[in-house]
Amino acid sequence: MELITPDLSDYMLPHDVEGHVFSPNNFREETLNWIVNRNNKMGCKLPCLRDNDLRIIPGTLSVWAGTNGHGKSALVQQFGLWWAAGKYTDKKEKVLFWSPEMAFRVQIERMVKQVLGVGEPTVEAASYVMDYLEGSVYIYGKEEMVNGREIIALTRWASENGFTHLVLDSLMMVDLQTDQANLNLGTKNFIRMLKEAARTTNLHIHLVAHTRKGETEYKMADKMDIKGCTEISDLADYAFMIHKDVQKQAKLNENPDDEDYLRKPDGYLNCLKNRYDTEHPCLALWFSGKPFSFKSGRRAETPRLIEPTRKELEEAYVKQ
Repeated sequence: MELITPDLSDYMLPHDVEGHVFSPNNFREETLNWIVNRNNKMGCKLPCLRDNDLRIIPGTLSVWAGTNGHGKSALVQQFGLWWAAGKYTDKKEKVLFWSPEMAFRVQIERMVKQVLGVGEPTVEAASYVMDYLEGSVYIYGKEEMVNGREIIALTRWASENGFTHLVLDSLMMVDLQTDQANLNLGTKNFIRMLKEAARTTNLHIHLVAHTRKGETEYKMADKMDIKGCTEISDLADYAFMIHKDVQKQAKLNENPDDEDYLRKPDGYLNCLKNRYDTEHPCLALWFSGKPFSFKSGRRAETPRLIEPTRKELEEAYVKQ
């Protein structure tokens, strides 16, 4: 076997590496600010859930995965609304949702229900909530699949227009513009670009993903069960799994007064990955039903952001 030592100078020109080698002092200010922010608990906490101190920091990619129907879209939307209101964070955030799996009117109605904590809001209440959300919550107005390049462009536009969170629901609705044979590679490249976009724009990017079909309907899935490719969780800064206890619901359908099952959580939010801390909570969830909200205990009140007075509702409705 011949030992070869080719001249690589024509392949690695000086400009390819020049200017990319630094000492730690080149990043002194950035690093010291980072340490100060970390010590001051920078980032957004998980709303409405007790017994956790996990914070999602800016410039990161979070993946929220779960089986179809287990509540991942409802949970991420609830979190986004609470952050937009300045709850569980240091300031009011500006949140952009892209959720083409449901019609705009359905998504906005769910937002109204979650903000008010009610199952059947009146038109006056809906009008009031839409005014309340103005300036902090927006929807990207495409109800169809878009290609990955458009999503990356959306991250830059969102950052330049003051948004701090971008919720992409879901990965299944991104056209990766590749055939089935190269789907894993296309997914990996898109996740890499999304991760880089989060870092360079300082956005919180939240990507909703499905799990592979199989036993995940009944057991808690893990990172390897996320549909797409293993790089989804590998590249993410945070990975969460939302799991609904379908066995509990089946048992309560047979016996609604079964106290053993009534005491059990409706599901769990499991932090599978946290790149920046040792905090990896697995949090119990109770579903509030018609408001499409989650809470931290069986007897806990349904979360709500506002309780407008009748006069405020009437005035909001008249404005339209």
